[in-house]
Amino acid sequence: MGSLSAILQTGFAGVAPLRRALPESAPGWRFVGARVQDGERTATALMGGGERVFLMQFWARGVCLARGDTDDLHAVAGAMRAWQSGSRLRELGHEWPFVAFSPLASAHERGEGAEYTWRQYHRNTWRASHLLRLHSFITVAIHEPRLRRLMPFTSHGTLGFSRTVGYPYSGDCPWVEPLDGDRYRVTAADRRHEWGTADAARCVALVLAGLTD
Repeated sequence: MGSLSAILQTGFAGVAPLRRALPESAPGWRFVGARVQDGERTATALMGGGERVFLMQFWARGVCLARGDTDDLHAVAGAMRAWQSGSRLRELGHEWPFVAFSPLASAHERGEGAEYTWRQYHRNTWRASHLLRLHSFITVAIHEPRLRRLMPFTSHGTLGFSRTVGYPYSGDCPWVEPLDGDRYRVTAADRRHEWGTADAARCVALVLAGLTD
């Protein structure tokens, strides 16, 4: 058929075609990848290289909510159609058992992705080293409603915030870098301008002062 998107578009073995199936934008995946995008939802499939397998992702509002892999092309088309028809995560996983999703994904589906992430960062059940260094700041920040509305994320051990919960992040919020002795450095969104170095409480105040509502 020439490409994965082509076979999904034209239909096969009695399966109704996905008329909006498009090739993936990455040049190397143009023939082995396909996506169906409609409104805020996207479903993608990518062919494996060493075996017959289709790797799938299911996105909504810039967040990858579910993943799965199958060797059944009928299942690829069916799962894509279900997702683009508005299926909830639990419904999608029940109908297509190869699809898996996390508690964070369920929180995103409920519109609680930022709140859930704040709680997970604070609990740090797995004792992640980068979150241990940020713990004092997070312990103070988690009680600030203006910060709790933002999506927290980490990059190279530094804590960032976004007004959007999905990609791309908003890119207009300060950064918090952990230093020794439970002290932190706050920088502007461009990371080039330093706003101050202080303890957790003072740095939370610096971040709040730098936010533009």
